[in-house]
Amino acid sequence: MKKFLNKILKFFKKLFRVIYKIIDVILITPLSKFIYFIGHSISNKNTIDKILNNPNTLIYVSLFLAVCAFFAVDLKIINLTDTESIVLSNQPIKLDYNEEAYVIEGVPETGDIVLMGRKSDLYLAEQLGEHLLTLDLTDLSVGTQKVNVRYNNPIKSLDYKIDPSNVTIVIYPKVSESRTLTTDILNTDKLNNTLVISNVELDRDEVIIKSYKEKLATVASVKAIVDASALNATAAGTYTLENVKLVAYDDKGTEITDIEIVPETVTATVTITSPSKVVPINVVPVGEVASGSAIASITPNVKSVTLYGEEAALDSISELKVEIDVEGLNKNKTYQESLVKPNGVRSMSATNVTIKVTMEKETSKEFNGIPITFENLDTDKYKALAGNEESTKVDVVVKGVSSLLNKLEASDIKASVDLSNLEPGTVRVPVIVSGSDVRLTYTSRTTMVEVIISKK
Repeated sequence: MKKFLNKILKFFKKLFRVIYKIIDVILITPLSKFIYFIGHSISNKNTIDKILNNPNTLIYVSLFLAVCAFFAVDLKIINLTDTESIVLSNQPIKLDYNEEAYVIEGVPETGDIVLMGRKSDLYLAEQLGEHLLTLDLTDLSVGTQKVNVRYNNPIKSLDYKIDPSNVTIVIYPKVSESRTLTTDILNTDKLNNTLVISNVELDRDEVIIKSYKEKLATVASVKAIVDASALNATAAGTYTLENVKLVAYDDKGTEITDIEIVPETVTATVTITSPSKVVPINVVPVGEVASGSAIASITPNVKSVTLYGEEAALDSISELKVEIDVEGLNKNKTYQESLVKPNGVRSMSATNVTIKVTMEKETSKEFNGIPITFENLDTDKYKALAGNEESTKVDVVVKGVSSLLNKLEASDIKASVDLSNLEPGTVRVPVIVSGSDVRLTYTSRTTMVEVIISKK
């Protein structure tokens, strides 16, 4: 084994000597002579003339340049033969077909182009920016078709590949239908809180939608999208909004994008108003005050508030109720309460209220023979009668401060029973008593009464 390794070692030594001699003869010795020659020539007068007139000069210069070129190519400093590639991604695919007669489905919006060739040609291709992918459908008929994607290839010296190279499409005959146009208003919260859009009038009531028959069947509505923020409204008045976008929706409210709407936009005339209503603030104490104490006065610093909003919402509001917790209260107290904005109200003239409650010694007063009324009975199906004489009237004890009790009348007190969701028959129901003055408490001496419910 040792002899074998020695033989291999001797072989490589001889090989290195041969390579060294070749390099010495071809490269080192000529370069040394050339450098010596240059140094010797520079030390003499008329050096440049002698160098240029010496026949060996061009030979040495050529040898030096050849060696430099060899290393530049070998180290790929200069690339003469290798090819490279680049990818042009998401290039739009253009269709060439009769848009008035046909609808095309299955066409990808973009494709990728792989260019291969010399670096200089690839650089030129990137700078041109004239790369076109097209589908020529002019000679195709209705139905499913497989079509090759074409590339204009502005740099003919480059090779290329396209992804996808072909696509399967479906060609439909185009049909049209007339649809009623409705309105959808966006960004109403961007309007001033005192303003509302009361009416929108479009310059047309109908539009034409175009596509293939099955696609048109999915269109449930076509709406003009009115953007309230685009009105820039600062006061009530009439505003004109041009180029209002039209959108088609299916029955689930999803936008259908691949459908043609004629015209594409409309003009909207928007009427903005500022409906308002002044309603009183009604303070309602919740809970029972301490025994022996009664509420003498409830005084809010704001008696009424102006509401702004939709007219329909304002019509249903008669007061703004504010509840205060008086459970166990036995002395004067000041409340700071927030006003809750009712549904449909966009703005209020006040958002907070300060309520002062004063307390005095409690007294009581009894009111006899308050008639009982029947509430929430389905009068279309049933009728109700008191089960006995005692169930027609009740005596009510009212507690509060003497100054309020002295002003209270029997007509200010209401006694009732709730007959909602009751079946025919004789039933016992609780008596509910209330009064016009929330500072007083009302208690019926009779808690339950008998009522007979029968079918009509």
